Amino acid sequence: MDNVIDNKSRGIFDSFTLKMIAIITMVIDHIGYIFLNPQTSQYAIFRGVGRIAFPIFCFLIVEGFHHTRSHVNYLIRLCIFALISEIPFDLAFRGTLFDWSHQNVFLTLALGLASIFCLEEINNRRIFVIPFVLILGTSYVIHCDYGIGGVLLIIMFYLTQNSTWMRMILTALILYVFWGTSELYGLIALPLILLYNGKRGPSAKMVFYWFYPVHLIILYLLSTLIH
Repeated sequence: MDNVIDNKSRGIFDSFTLKMIAIITMVIDHIGYIFLNPQTSQYAIFRGVGRIAFPIFCFLIVEGFHHTRSHVNYLIRLCIFALISEIPFDLAFRGTLFDWSHQNVFLTLALGLASIFCLEEINNRRIFVIPFVLILGTSYVIHCDYGIGGVLLIIMFYLTQNSTWMRMILTALILYVFWGTSELYGLIALPLILLYNGKRGPSAKMVFYWFYPVHLIILYLLSTLIH
């Protein structure tokens, strides 16, 4: 099987570039969801493009796990921005300040990060099986964005670091089982990830964190003006 690490020597995208691709496609998706009629072809195109974003974010969570100096600080940062982003998320997609029926994607990413931390520790300390199972259960119960399927996608990227073909097969399987054929546009993310060169690129970490809640507030305000 192909070795993902070997591909890095031939890659042209650093993590900054992948984040930019994910952010641009995410914004296109959100514009389609908020502003376009679901019955139109434009809506389908915008949402299809948007499917590229989440697999890239999942991949970057795993990369961040391997390169961060502190897993704990990384997790805390994701949790803080999950809290910061919840009201903007609810305003943009639910039109209300609080909607406990659905939580934003930062929480999904945080649960995914916590789950791969548990997997990393299970070989040495079997007790980590318990929090791992609890994390999966939590991701199902609280209805975070992409739910348990999103957490499993992060776990999949962690477990298939050395197998390109297995990564392709499992990504397609997870996308289809949890969200149907429309989510298979997310497979477009995989060739982009294969072009990753393992480098960080320009440092703009906090800009990416803040972009999510800020762009949701902007889209919400624009939608109130238009509608």
